[in-house]
Amino acid sequence: MPNLPLGIPSDLDKYFFNRKKELIQLNTFISGFKQNVANQILITGRRGVGKSFLLMKFRMELPENVLSTYLDLSKIHGMQKGKITEEKVMHGLFEEMLGSLENKDPLRKIYKLKDSLLKKLSAKNYDFKAAGNLLGIPIPQVDDDYEKLSSLVMEFPQKVVDDNRENIDGFVIILDEFQLIGEFENPEAFFWLIRSYTQHQDNVTYIFTGSTSATSEIVEKINGAQGAFGGRMIQFPVEPFSEKDTYDYLKEMISEIKFTPEGLKRFYRCTGGYPSYINSFCNTMSEGRTYNSEMVIETFYSKLDQIAIMWVSIWATLSEYEKEIIEILTEAEALSWKELLSKVDYSNKTLLKYTNRLKNKGILSHTNKRYAIEDIMLRSWLKYRKENDGYYPP
Repeated sequence: MPNLPLGIPSDLDKYFFNRKKELIQLNTFISGFKQNVANQILITGRRGVGKSFLLMKFRMELPENVLSTYLDLSKIHGMQKGKITEEKVMHGLFEEMLGSLENKDPLRKIYKLKDSLLKKLSAKNYDFKAAGNLLGIPIPQVDDDYEKLSSLVMEFPQKVVDDNRENIDGFVIILDEFQLIGEFENPEAFFWLIRSYTQHQDNVTYIFTGSTSATSEIVEKINGAQGAFGGRMIQFPVEPFSEKDTYDYLKEMISEIKFTPEGLKRFYRCTGGYPSYINSFCNTMSEGRTYNSEMVIETFYSKLDQIAIMWVSIWATLSEYEKEIIEILTEAEALSWKELLSKVDYSNKTLLKYTNRLKNKGILSHTNKRYAIEDIMLRSWLKYRKENDGYYPP
């Protein structure tokens, strides 16, 4: 039985496929560091399309004179039991920034301060008088002073470059699953905070990436006409594989699985060209068989819990309110706010709270004033479980 990766593999080169164009684009966007020009970048695409994989490959191939750091906001969200805050993000970002200096000889003296600095941050004790300052940036000296903490973190990467011009040209900061910033009390203020610093920093590039569409509300808040960056960010989506790309991927990665032409078309319709679904589906198939359309359908439904393993895991983390909203939209395809509200027995305020959470998690879409669950695998899995069990997964 095949064994394709369901997450980001340690051997990126072995499984990297068909994203060379996107890599070239990303490298072009940061090529201005030597001329003191920094672009801010927004990458969108639905869950499972390969955004994080692409960015790991991008980081791996960055030149030695460009520092980079990566922060997955979903980890903070999970560790804080869904209560993500601006302060926790700043803590996480500062920790990752410091960690990126470990293997840079001129910067190791700063890295060696990491443990003592982070220990004080964790205790919300921002009195770093013993450390004086960090690269000339004032250190917060009062408890729980978020404004000064954010100033320290936001000024830090440019100061690292300024103080090491002979060795460092730029600093790339990747914020993955950025749509979770929508959970903040005031996400717009956070985006404006970053904007206020980046407009004066010539060697720091932020890459925001998340499981959301290019037209989502969180994208509007950061890069819409009225958003913090006002359309100034370079924005591009990561798209699923085409049918031909899917065929080429299967041929290169797992040639022992064979398809008839009709079987391949059915396989593509089942996976939508999303690499994560292609891999999980292939892992349920047998070598030495030639799959026609009927065999693909049979395997898909008999192994759906394995193929949709990503959603099985996510479903277990959702609240009862969130599950109910998803179940309603699975039945109804798409609903207006008024229609959705009529199908629940709780208040407008409560419904708004949980629809916003689902949008921020990249599960719920809101297009043309209608709410929908657009992920084909999530919809297929829920419908199949309801048809076979008589009820949706608990």
